[in-house]
Amino acid sequence: MEILINPIMDYLVCPLCGVISKHCGYVCGLTDSLNSLREARRDLENITRDVEARVDLAVEQRSRPRHEVNGWLESAQFMLREVDGILQRGDEEIQKTCLRKTCFPGTWCSRDKLGKEASEKIVAVEELIGRGHFAVIAERPPRASVEERPIGKTVGLDSIISEVWRCIEDHNEKVIGLYGMGGVGKTTLLKKLNNKFLDAKHDFDLVIWVKVSRNANLDKIQESILKRFEIADQMWIGKDEDGRANEILSNLREKKFVLLLDDVWERLDL
Repeated sequence: MEILINPIMDYLVCPLCGVISKHCGYVCGLTDSLNSLREARRDLENITRDVEARVDLAVEQRSRPRHEVNGWLESAQFMLREVDGILQRGDEEIQKTCLRKTCFPGTWCSRDKLGKEASEKIVAVEELIGRGHFAVIAERPPRASVEERPIGKTVGLDSIISEVWRCIEDHNEKVIGLYGMGGVGKTTLLKKLNNKFLDAKHDFDLVIWVKVSRNANLDKIQESILKRFEIADQMWIGKDEDGRANEILSNLREKKFVLLLDDVWERLDL
């Protein structure tokens, strides 16, 4: 019988010892687990603040935070609240044990549960921290095909606008000129025409507004057009006029566009 019992006892006792040892570790190491969790929480909070600062800067620059970033921030805030709850319960449990100066069975079970919960939460916090290092926080939304121009109340321009609009709808018209003496309202008329693209149905991909002025600066005019196409600076900065002109041409070929040039005094070769 002894020969039969010993293997059975080994089979039952060894796993049981492992389980007891594991739970004793949770009970006895509760203070260490709470301290480690508190440190992990501090790391998570610091990274959360860094990500929030990058998001705020991106929003100021009119970029749109990525969905995964917003989702991570929500998860981080939820995790911080969960951790605070565990830390509060853990500190209260340790305080009660110190007052009793002993560990009753009920306290042992409570400390075991808290120790296990704290250990598991440390792993979860570290995993969340690992996902919080974003190479790209936000993306700039595509620019609107038309940018509204500020304009006050006008009188008597509707008939002219309608005539010009008919010319625009007639795709045989490639160039339309509005001319007259200074101060008669050419810029106002051009602004109203620009803004009409916001509401009227049309098939243009892009409407570009450029202020030319009397002393035309070709570099600035080309720069305005290139930026309207949202072409990366490194693609054209440092190039001469011909290089920028080629860059503009290659982009214009890919889109159906309207180029509105205000305050033109002489022929321009873009």
